[in-house]
Amino acid sequence: MLFNTFVFLLFFLVVYSVFLGFGWFAKKQRWAYRAQNLWLLFASYFFYGWWEWFFLTLIFISTIIDYIAARLIESSNHQIQRRIFLAVSVFANLGLLFTMKYYDFFAVNLIDSWNQIVVWLGGTAATDSSTFLLKNIVLPVGISFYTFQTMSYTIDVYRKQIQAERDFFDFALFVNFFPQLVAGPIERAQDLLPQLKAPKFPTMESVQKGLYDILLGYFMKVYVADNLATYVDQVFLAGKSFYTQNPDIIQGMDGSQVFAGGFLFLTQIYCDFAGYSFIALGISRLLGVTLTVNFETPEFSKTPTEFWNRWHVTLNRWFRDYIYFSLGGSKYGKFAQYRNLCIVFFLSGLWHGANWTFITWGCLQGLYTIVYFVGSPKKKEDLGDKTIEETSSISSKLLQILTGTFSRIFVYTLVSFSAVAFRSYDAHMMGVYFQKFLSVWTWDLSPNNNVKNMFGLWEEYFKIFLPLLILDGITYFKKDRYWLFLAHPLIQAFVLSFMAFLILTRGVFGKEVIYFAF
Repeated sequence: MLFNTFVFLLFFLVVYSVFLGFGWFAKKQRWAYRAQNLWLLFASYFFYGWWEWFFLTLIFISTIIDYIAARLIESSNHQIQRRIFLAVSVFANLGLLFTMKYYDFFAVNLIDSWNQIVVWLGGTAATDSSTFLLKNIVLPVGISFYTFQTMSYTIDVYRKQIQAERDFFDFALFVNFFPQLVAGPIERAQDLLPQLKAPKFPTMESVQKGLYDILLGYFMKVYVADNLATYVDQVFLAGKSFYTQNPDIIQGMDGSQVFAGGFLFLTQIYCDFAGYSFIALGISRLLGVTLTVNFETPEFSKTPTEFWNRWHVTLNRWFRDYIYFSLGGSKYGKFAQYRNLCIVFFLSGLWHGANWTFITWGCLQGLYTIVYFVGSPKKKEDLGDKTIEETSSISSKLLQILTGTFSRIFVYTLVSFSAVAFRSYDAHMMGVYFQKFLSVWTWDLSPNNNVKNMFGLWEEYFKIFLPLLILDGITYFKKDRYWLFLAHPLIQAFVLSFMAFLILTRGVFGKEVIYFAF
């Protein structure tokens, strides 16, 4: 069930009406609080089961294993036993994730290698029909998100940072809370569980902020992202099947088009994912629960590290807390730090998908970050707009603006270059597009090329993205996501009505979220 569909609107109206009914009594009557949580749990299972009821068994398995494992970890006084129980939880979750998400990748590569050996020895290669069951497993939506969330819970219990949850149904709601179930944010138990266990009834402030988050999310998703998709698909093709049937079609693309396409796709996936996350944030606020903001205007980042502090915040926090710090972080010298960063970004690429394109994308992010650390004369604090060193001798405000603007464009260009790998269907397409991106552009577009030239792509890009760029810019420099509520009422009315107008007149409804594939 997608947020950007009419059926979800009906679903939420029913769920919210009953939720508010229970919430009215929840502060004074324990039965109402219990009914409220059980109702949300039922709604969450129904929400996820709308795609495929069978995949609910995977969530049941993760929920039961991690609930029991955390209780056993907490009750045990022997370190070896605690490690065994933690290992059961981690391996069970990673086993499900590997089987459903990565098995196909390794099976395909294994079969290809086997066929090469067999042919070299004079035998007959295995056909697609004989390996169909071996290579084809359907990916359950959102599995990467909820497995990481449940793993973080058992790891935190093992580290004695939180206590194991006694109430199974409250824990199940933590795992399955429908606003953030399929596309994050990846919440920590210490942040989300206490809110779920408390009686929930929205305040006027939370309703106001929640409605704004929902409007902003729809604006980013159905207006910006889904309108940009038309032009992104011109450069990167609308579907993998069309590419596999016509692999030579990418040879007619010019480097200037690939360059513009990288920018368009990076902005599309930002607005697609962040928009869906803001809708989740707003819906959750209406339910009296505050989720983590997953995107903090990353397009205004001046350094690679600032970009990753602002892009998919909860995933990067997960890798930092459970991988980077576990490997030692920066405690053992620069070489160890750079090695740990490489591992984290490699795993981040692999998390996004079982494809060499994602691994290449992750490695490029690691390269950018390491080069930045090596090239920085001093350690910098990437806190919003304070990345300019306080000891800087630059006194000219104009020069600061120019250097800041150049830094932001340069960082966004680097990430856009890596986005070419992210959007490519396979290693061959990625290699061709990288070569075109980096080679001399011909600017000669053949009559059979139905793709707009670079200037046409840029024109559409700014026509669609400029309103959000202005909103995000004000948010970035004011450091306040809800600055609009402090503005003049006429400004509020204009901005809100303008966003609503574009959603209703230019919005594209019903398109899936790109990150559902991860």
